[in-house]
Amino acid sequence: MLIKLLPESEKELLLDLTKLLTLSDNPLLWGGKPSDELTSNSDLTDISIQKDEQEDELIADFERSAGFSSFWSARKSERVERQLIEELKKLPISKIEQAESRLHAATTVLKKHLEGKSFNFPSTARIILFELILAALRDGNISNIEQALLKEVQLHCQLEDFIFDDLLERAEALNNEISKTISIVLE
Repeated sequence: MLIKLLPESEKELLLDLTKLLTLSDNPLLWGGKPSDELTSNSDLTDISIQKDEQEDELIADFERSAGFSSFWSARKSERVERQLIEELKKLPISKIEQAESRLHAATTVLKKHLEGKSFNFPSTARIILFELILAALRDGNISNIEQALLKEVQLHCQLEDFIFDDLLERAEALNNEISKTISIVLE
């Protein structure tokens, strides 16, 4: 929505952070199977993250709005997913699906992407945070992992709590209005 207002480097950052945010709480797959279908023959090194169609559509919309080619976007999003999976592989199998472990892995990747990043204008940080909140709301609610990652972005951007709360409130209102509009159109 507001991604067009960002400079190129911040557009790339926003896309990376959005991809990370959308993957952070999705179910893990081993050899394409969820954990409850694992057998003793399953390859535990073949970890992937289940994709969500709505979230993929959101990222595709961001990419088009940012003016990036689908080839560029596919390579970048694979890189973010690979980074998250590599962090998850460092964890014991028994803990890999726990929310705390998923949050730790996602936060580690987030901090790598934010390392050394500063924004020339406060509006840039606010746009990034607002767009990330909208992305987190895409599936209807913000998970605990997504909430914690959003707070990490807020801290990195040095935004006050009241600004975060205002952006969250506006994003929720916008998301509700979009949902109502879609319902009316599709009735």
